[in-house]
Amino acid sequence: MKPIQNESGATLVLTLGIITIVLLCIMALFSQLANTTQQINKTEQITMSEQIAAMGVDYYRAYTEDHMPRELESNEAIALPDFPLLEKFILDDGQGNVSFWIKSHSLQELSESEMMIHFTSVGQAFGEITETESSIKITIESGE
Repeated sequence: MKPIQNESGATLVLTLGIITIVLLCIMALFSQLANTTQQINKTEQITMSEQIAAMGVDYYRAYTEDHMPRELESNEAIALPDFPLLEKFILDDGQGNVSFWIKSHSLQELSESEMMIHFTSVGQAFGEITETESSIKITIESGE
């Protein structure tokens, strides 16, 4: 068998082909890496907004506990706490990227001795907004 004597340019074409394939693989990996990074950031923002909304629930519960009367006169009715609805509580450096607010609250009478406060806490973190609904059960005990 005779060896090929005319190989002019074959090595160059082979090298360029290998470099092209390697670069395509690297570009695909970088693209995947960029998409994964965006997905992780989005997930972190959603998780943070859920945690901030839960913090708003805890804050409203504590506020309600502090501002509800401990003793009632016989003809006195229970009212919702005087809470500033839709007022943002900013939790970061003042740029408003992380905050929560109470969207709504209502009082429902379950029985003569039980009432329920329903409220919605909204958490915001870097553009992601999460609403969490919760309630507080109030039991009125007789002092007799």
